[in-house]
Amino acid sequence: MLLLQLFILSLPGANAQGVTRLKPVGQPDTITGGAQDSLALSAPKGDIETTIKYSARDSILFEVGSKIVHLYGDAKINYGEITLEAAYIQINYETATLNATTLPDSTGKEVGTPMFVNGSEKYAAKRIAYNYKTKKGHISEVVTQQGEGYIHGEVVKRNNEEQISVYHARYTTCNLEHPHFYINADRIIAQPGKKVLSGPFNLVIGDIPTPLGFLFGLFPQPKANRASGVLIPTFGESRAQGFYLQNGGYYFAWNDYIGTSLTGDIYSLGGYNIRANNSYIKRYAYSGSLSIDYRYFKNDEADLFGGSRSTSDIRRQLPPSSRSIWFNWAHSPVQKPGRGRLSANVNAGSTIHQRINYNSSANFLAPTFNSNITYQKNIQNTPFSYTAKLSQGQTSSLSGKGIMNFVLPDLNFSMTPISFYEIFSKNTPTGQWYENFTIGYNVTARNEVSNLIPATGSISGGLGGSVEVLGGNRRSDTLDISTKNLAALWKNGRRSANHNFALGLGSFKILKYLNLSPSVTYQETWLDNKFSYTFDPDSQKVRVDTTNFGRVYDYSAGASLSTTIYGTAYIKGKRVEAIRHLIRPSISYSYRPDFGNERYGFYQNTLIGANETTLRPEYALLPRFNSNVPGYGLQSALSFNINNQIEMKVKSKSDSTSNKFEKVSLIDNLSLNGSYNFAADSFQLSQINVNMSTRLFKIINLSFNSTFDPYKIGSRVVTNNGVESILYTRVNEYEFDFSKLKFARLTNANLNISANLNPASRESNQRTPPQTNLPSMQPGMDPLNPLQPRYVDFKIPWTLNLDFTLYYAKALNPNDEDRIDKTLGVDGSLNLTDKWKFTYNASYNFRDNNIANANINIHRDLHCWEMSIGWVPFGFMQGYNVTINARSALLRDLRLTRNRSGFNR
Repeated sequence: MLLLQLFILSLPGANAQGVTRLKPVGQPDTITGGAQDSLALSAPKGDIETTIKYSARDSILFEVGSKIVHLYGDAKINYGEITLEAAYIQINYETATLNATTLPDSTGKEVGTPMFVNGSEKYAAKRIAYNYKTKKGHISEVVTQQGEGYIHGEVVKRNNEEQISVYHARYTTCNLEHPHFYINADRIIAQPGKKVLSGPFNLVIGDIPTPLGFLFGLFPQPKANRASGVLIPTFGESRAQGFYLQNGGYYFAWNDYIGTSLTGDIYSLGGYNIRANNSYIKRYAYSGSLSIDYRYFKNDEADLFGGSRSTSDIRRQLPPSSRSIWFNWAHSPVQKPGRGRLSANVNAGSTIHQRINYNSSANFLAPTFNSNITYQKNIQNTPFSYTAKLSQGQTSSLSGKGIMNFVLPDLNFSMTPISFYEIFSKNTPTGQWYENFTIGYNVTARNEVSNLIPATGSISGGLGGSVEVLGGNRRSDTLDISTKNLAALWKNGRRSANHNFALGLGSFKILKYLNLSPSVTYQETWLDNKFSYTFDPDSQKVRVDTTNFGRVYDYSAGASLSTTIYGTAYIKGKRVEAIRHLIRPSISYSYRPDFGNERYGFYQNTLIGANETTLRPEYALLPRFNSNVPGYGLQSALSFNINNQIEMKVKSKSDSTSNKFEKVSLIDNLSLNGSYNFAADSFQLSQINVNMSTRLFKIINLSFNSTFDPYKIGSRVVTNNGVESILYTRVNEYEFDFSKLKFARLTNANLNISANLNPASRESNQRTPPQTNLPSMQPGMDPLNPLQPRYVDFKIPWTLNLDFTLYYAKALNPNDEDRIDKTLGVDGSLNLTDKWKFTYNASYNFRDNNIANANINIHRDLHCWEMSIGWVPFGFMQGYNVTINARSALLRDLRLTRNRSGFNR
């Protein structure tokens, strides 16, 4: 109605109530516009309260006598949310009708298809007729968009309740004029912004009718992005549980902030799975998700402990029938100044659950799962902050005997380092040397609980060997997590409080080029258990007595001296200008007392029996605490470190005619480090580490790590049960031999070469490989899971990532072979055409001669459809998946899936 009133008011002499026959003096009966006629009128007070605009490229013709307005050539009318465009528009306010149609061009082709837009509704038709009084319309050969879908029809009628009836209709989500597929029905009724209904229909693909269809169709068209509705299950087959229906259920869109999906699975060989997934969000505050998964896994054919695990029957390799539950909670707050921050990442449940109900390769292969809930707050205008944390870790196991560790709670209070001068003086700093002294403090209190009961049958002595304990258990065991075991779990736990003082003594210049940095460290730990040992001559074992509190502390002092040396060699070449060598040598000295001395009370020199030969009493240095015990032995060590960096200055390729230069790194880092302990009675010199890393041609990353032992290998004869053998060990004699240019013995080395051949990476000068968008490289991606969302970028023509690792370990025994491991990994993608994309990922171990973690994915862009093929050729998870589905979320259940895998899919 408003649209028709817009045309009436646009006529000369018109008002909100009707049209008068008066016309301005000198105005003819007809008016023809020029090359671009347009008119904009501010509506008088009445039913219409906005500006009316209309225009035409060729001409605007008013027939006042017959009350008809003609708009020719790119005719357009705008009124609020209503827009009408066509080659020709006619308004007849005598009959209250509006007509829009196409016009033939000079070649006779129909151009200017009428397009009507009313808010989110769009109509494109060859002819549009509308009566604004009755609010009824008639549209011929129309294409209208309803949400994500398009409706094609020969005749469209609209009633006064805004319902649209389409006859001889086709419904599709393909946006082409001739769609690839559509749902064919004699009649479709659409309620804009709500739903689309159809009678009996069948699916047509590529103009070929298929028998797929139903007696009626319902396609929701919510105005919002979220709406409640049924989740249709998917059909498939599993070698472990037979045929299945998965992920069927209902989604509840409670409001704009909370949504819940209740889904389930059912299997033909027995068993089921029930899931509840909740997501929530509060703008500018927090967001998160909470899910609960309960599973009954039925497997009466399991033979995990007795049968052969090499059998081809997958069900005999899996555990027996069991029930499991799993919780996931993720909560992320929005950081606000001066406000506390609560975050959570919880993954917990039955230890067997993730091994029999994996949803990705990462979950199936993960040995442990960790959870934590953290609250952190910085106290404004102070150097203080505190953190409260609850954490849990567990291992997954097919036997169900997993290990769980809890920290309930973990409390931390800390003070950032502040200057002594600021604490004890109100004067302005003057730059004196003592003004750099700082102090910081941190205390962490923990309550650790574990269901693992460690073996206590023996204690490792501080000087080597072990001592048998009276009444100790020789094997570790696990407790069931239940209410009846709470007392045992608490007794098995550990309580501690660790105090750490950060003392900063500043940095000073010496001889202009040297930087001296002294340091002092002190930390103290309070524990709930302290042990005392007495020898029992009857059992020839050690009795352990426990007290409820103990104190352990540790301190050290030292200083470091460092400088930077630059060296530049100028070269007269075509492109190379100079080579610069940067050296950063440093030495440091540290001192730490021998905390193994009994006067500190951390170790006890305990009688453990008598020597069988000499009958002399033997003693062992036993630790009096089960954790945080300082190491024994005096340390007076001098450490050294040398870092090298080599760069080359070359003329820029992009502008060879100018004097612009760019830096090219030859060696990013070449370092050598080690230490010498003056207080040690033997093996004073530590092993020497040599590391190097660089980036070549902007695409190849190379890293090398090696360890050298400065001491020789010696041999001695040992007798075990009357059998003599030769034992090779290190001896306190240097390997150094200048005449043979031999300085140390290589014990192990690791070489890694990786290349990112992505075309985009060639334009980057980054020292680290750029992030990849390959599905196989994304954590958690499972090529055999058809329900998992995938992102495939067809714009990148190809990618290729190579990774080669070589590991070498020298055998102590010259008669043994040295260990050499070589692994080659390949990952990448290839676009055969603009619509076909292949992705692949595999690694090959040369030592074991096998391929591990290989998968191939094929993606096909079918415009409004997509096809994906996933194949895992090797391993326990081997299988394949073929899925063809419509892209639109409205038709998410319109899919064809065929899959088979080692376990679940």
